Amino acid sequence: MIWIRNYFYLPLQILVLMISMLFIQNCAVIKAPSGGPKDETPPFVLNVSPPSGSLYYKGEKITIQFSEYMNPKSIENGIRIFPNIEGELPILINGDIVTIDFPDILEMNQTYVVNLSRNITDEHGVELTDAISLAYSTGDRISKGSISGMVYGEGKSAVHLWKIKDYKNLHDIFFTEPNYVTDVSNKGKFNFQYLSKADYLILSLDRNFAGMPLNTERMPFGLHWNKVITLQPDQQIQNVHMLKGNKRSKLKLLSGEWYGENWGRLFFNLSLKNITEDYKLKIIYDNKVNTQVTSFVDPEDENSLIFLDPSLVKVTKGFKMIINDFYIDKNTYLDSASLNLFLYGLDTSFIKITSPKSDIKIAPTNSNKEDYIELKFSKPIPMDKYFEYQIFKKDTIEVKEKVKIVNPMQVNIGPQDSWDPRTNYLLRVKDDLLQDTIIEITISVLNYIRYGGLRIPIKVTKSSSIGVKLENIENKELKKVSFVNSENEIIIDQVPEGKYVITVFNDVNNDNKYTFGTVKPFIPAEWFYVMPDTIEIRGNWDIELPIINVEEVYK
Repeated sequence: MIWIRNYFYLPLQILVLMISMLFIQNCAVIKAPSGGPKDETPPFVLNVSPPSGSLYYKGEKITIQFSEYMNPKSIENGIRIFPNIEGELPILINGDIVTIDFPDILEMNQTYVVNLSRNITDEHGVELTDAISLAYSTGDRISKGSISGMVYGEGKSAVHLWKIKDYKNLHDIFFTEPNYVTDVSNKGKFNFQYLSKADYLILSLDRNFAGMPLNTERMPFGLHWNKVITLQPDQQIQNVHMLKGNKRSKLKLLSGEWYGENWGRLFFNLSLKNITEDYKLKIIYDNKVNTQVTSFVDPEDENSLIFLDPSLVKVTKGFKMIINDFYIDKNTYLDSASLNLFLYGLDTSFIKITSPKSDIKIAPTNSNKEDYIELKFSKPIPMDKYFEYQIFKKDTIEVKEKVKIVNPMQVNIGPQDSWDPRTNYLLRVKDDLLQDTIIEITISVLNYIRYGGLRIPIKVTKSSSIGVKLENIENKELKKVSFVNSENEIIIDQVPEGKYVITVFNDVNNDNKYTFGTVKPFIPAEWFYVMPDTIEIRGNWDIELPIINVEEVYK
């Protein structure tokens, strides 16, 4: 019996084992397929304990559960507590659970805000849709004041908020760590919640600098048109809009190069596109001073200045360059700077046409009087040289050209009469100074650019200089600015067809452009209003928009 029992038992064991192994093998191949669509779903908060809005908070742990596993590094850098709590705040991250260990000694009757910034991401790098604020009060009520609005400008943004304690030197506050920080959504919106009654200062800047004291030399920023924002108990202030600047206020001379013979470049940290023409350059060499220096902005690099001085041909060692009164505007300037330049080797290279390269397409205007092709060269054309230019219609019919010398590195050229639409042309440039003695550029002329017009009635009772900026969505360089006339209307003519954004602003300082303001001295930004809808300009059509009541939108 024993033998029989064992005889049947042993094969049964083997059979069970074989079936088990087969089952395990089959289970092992059931797994998520590799690849597949990229996870682009933003994470969100599932649960918070204790819940936001809790009263008589004594500093226990706060647990936040997210919808998925989170990136620990982003959690560590993305959680902020306001007002600031001294010392390090322990944060424990376990998959989708985040635990914040508050100290048990907190201020009495104080609302603390836990801010989850948009820099927080899941394990796949997807950001939160919006910044999240959680509020806890050590007293019997939650402060319910709020300040919200929009930030306009390029790139991701954040907003700083300070509670004013010292009114004597307000500008110094901007150079301290903010009391509150929040991120701006992809649509440009921000919202500070759970604020107490107080006077506040506000500023927008790039998100990369969120939480840092302001550095005007490297941080583009935007101010509000009200110097101080006064918040009453539980008041909700909306429409606090700011336009973030895209340039720094400190202009610097970085370096220079002398290429031999009579020219060189000076490199700056900012664009010189709008530089004033009354600046002064002088060169000192062999104990001689020469102030007859020709200079212009490099056509291919807005951050560099080309200088020419025929007397440099005789200089063999080096010289000192001095620059004075270098102004882009009243807030962006360089009083003076100097540097020494030395020749490391004579530049004997040929001149190249850097733009356009070969084949181009153009769209002529209705008038055609200012339709040119911009020829840009790699280095200055010698003053005693004149290149030969020829224009051929349909590659064979020569037409009379018109030439406009912009500077020694840019020449504009076009037909004397006009470009014929839907016609091909050939531009030939000839001289032995060129890399290729003869350069040929094919020009395909499209149909005429059509123009439209715009009329905007303005209702304003206060003494104001109201202006309108029209900016093309596809081409940011295409802008038009006009100001209200004596009949309280703004008229803009000759607008190329396309879609535009309209910004209305009050030109307080009468410099014919929007002014971003300054922090030291503290001068608020000019008021502005961005119309919520874009407009489409059509050729040969004049559009009249509904009246804009400045007093209604100026809040």
